Amino acid sequence: MTKKGAFWLVYGLLLAGSTFAGLEMIASLFVPPWPARILRPMASQASADPHSYNTWGMRDRERSIVRPSGIRLRSVFVGDSFLEGGFTRAPLPARIEERLAAAGHADIEAINLGVSATGPLQYYYRIKRVALDLEPDVVLMMFYSGNDFIHERFGGTLLPPLIDELPEPSLLGAVTPRLTWLAVDRLRLSEAGRGSKPITGEFQALNALVDRPPSERAALLARHMKKYYFPAVSERTLQEILSRGGEGFWSAFKRRGEDREYLAGWMLDGMITWELASWHTVHDAAEADRDVDMQQVEATLGWLTGAKALVEAQGAKFRVAMAPVGLVDPAYVEFWKPWPRYYSYSISADARHRKLAAALARQGVQVIDLRKDLLGIPGTYRVADGHWTDLGHDIVADRLSRILLALDR
Repeated sequence: MTKKGAFWLVYGLLLAGSTFAGLEMIASLFVPPWPARILRPMASQASADPHSYNTWGMRDRERSIVRPSGIRLRSVFVGDSFLEGGFTRAPLPARIEERLAAAGHADIEAINLGVSATGPLQYYYRIKRVALDLEPDVVLMMFYSGNDFIHERFGGTLLPPLIDELPEPSLLGAVTPRLTWLAVDRLRLSEAGRGSKPITGEFQALNALVDRPPSERAALLARHMKKYYFPAVSERTLQEILSRGGEGFWSAFKRRGEDREYLAGWMLDGMITWELASWHTVHDAAEADRDVDMQQVEATLGWLTGAKALVEAQGAKFRVAMAPVGLVDPAYVEFWKPWPRYYSYSISADARHRKLAAALARQGVQVIDLRKDLLGIPGTYRVADGHWTDLGHDIVADRLSRILLALDR
């Protein structure tokens, strides 16, 4: 290389470095501090009810990195919306701490690191980059069988992507983590940002339909879905799909107070997409067992066993609590029967749940299968979004409280 070429190479590297350093400094004025920027990829996720969220961006009371004096057992819960607990009185870890304190065990912590619209990759890196810094005695991963199965294999990518949501690694994130967080937040590059359409006022508009006359509701809902989601589908077809549940569909959204249900565009989008689709769907548990994609189960298993190795290398205990889909709740099943193709997804997810639980046990991972606790009890799941009701939360909190007490011995 000539002297001139070397000069321009060095000059270019210095210019790029100073540019990124400047952008990182500017970004620091707009991003939350550590660990909030590692834990939550979008600021708007926690903005709906800021009083319920701590300075880490978690739906939890304030926590400290260093273990407080007087804490005998420190547990950290890692997962998605089943831990974040939106639209409920209190998230699962808070309910567990309430029970333990009432039983005279206020010296046991249950720290909530639950972030909606995240999955096993984010769980793994959330454990690696935050949870282990808390020096826990126990890390409990909450795995939801409805949407936590993935195809990406553990350790299968040699080079990280240019940009990705934190805490996942990326080339830009390794150099400018604050700029990365800001770009992901503003450009909606996270799983949460990509998962729903940014339709202004949609939530309020959809839920206002509940109080409209019965003769108008389905037509208005079909019109909304055609305008924003299915422009190529006739309103007549959309209205037929949306009307199948009759008044039973709308009555679920008329409840007020605790466990109120809400209409959501993403839920209606999924339901209609499945009912319009022509792909193969299963009809019963036996057919679902035969159709399970074991490569997907194995890929998911890799991230969970990888997380186990991380935690146990630090001398802590690792548990996976498996949350089943709403198929275990008879009321949930009755609600979704009019949409058999969409309901078939729950049958398939339940089969994957059973396969993964068995695979984890064979790998020596301690599994807390919550399917057994919730099976056959009506009213444990919200029918609209598939999350636990307060009853479901309380049943699970009772089980996990007993688990923590047993681990403390």
